[in-house]
Amino acid sequence: MPRAGLMYHISPLRKLRPDKHVPKKDIENLYTRSVKRPALFYGIDGCPSGWFYVGIDIKGECHFGVLEKYSDIGLFANHAKLTLVDIPIGLLSFGNPRRLCDTQARKAITPKGSSVFPAPARAALREHSYAEGSEANYQAVGKKLSRQTWNIVPKIREVDEYMRSQDLQDKVREMHPEVAFWALNDRKPLHYGKKKQEGREERLEILTRFLPYAEDCYEDALNTYKRKDVAADDILDAMVGAVTAMHFPRIKTMPDIPITDEQGLAMEIVYALI
Repeated sequence: MPRAGLMYHISPLRKLRPDKHVPKKDIENLYTRSVKRPALFYGIDGCPSGWFYVGIDIKGECHFGVLEKYSDIGLFANHAKLTLVDIPIGLLSFGNPRRLCDTQARKAITPKGSSVFPAPARAALREHSYAEGSEANYQAVGKKLSRQTWNIVPKIREVDEYMRSQDLQDKVREMHPEVAFWALNDRKPLHYGKKKQEGREERLEILTRFLPYAEDCYEDALNTYKRKDVAADDILDAMVGAVTAMHFPRIKTMPDIPITDEQGLAMEIVYALI
């Protein structure tokens, strides 16, 4: 059964409608697809083929799909209560090499804190090679980039360009999956990594506390996409984003009062208040 304290009644999923790859002409209909009720809560994670999303409506029914471009989220984010994205949004331009939200997140989920790696400085987004990007980051904040961070710079760049051009700050916000699971798990760190079978089972058990038949959603998504297009952990990460968004307005941030960057974007990590 769902836990008490959610602001919306959640009933079992009756039918899942995978959207696979969504053509641009169909994007505007995403929020009315499958049950004639708008999805109100979205979780989004970058994947090899674009951006994997899970949307949940007020009755707990969900759909999922892959968007080719991040900018396509605007056509359903405007209708949603909250969309949470697993990607850094607000970025540093100078000074401290770590955002305060990243530092607090690493501490909160110890001993899994290494899963929260420092977001790049915005200056690094302008570069197109690891060497140049790492040097730009060093010049801006005094620290070079890890290869892991550089590998997601194209996704961060895509999000940064879009978010700076839109007025969606209250509708589209940043989350980190491991922080989200930590919060849903009574603020207790998880025992296993998400790429292990035990870790997948652990995360699905947590999701099922709040979303009945979450495992069905996960399995349907697994069967819909090839792993080269959508990884198993991409599905779990988007699902926990949607389930966290489902708690709106009972959400908190790291830090409690987010700092905004030079472009006015909040440097925050959102999690559920249980």
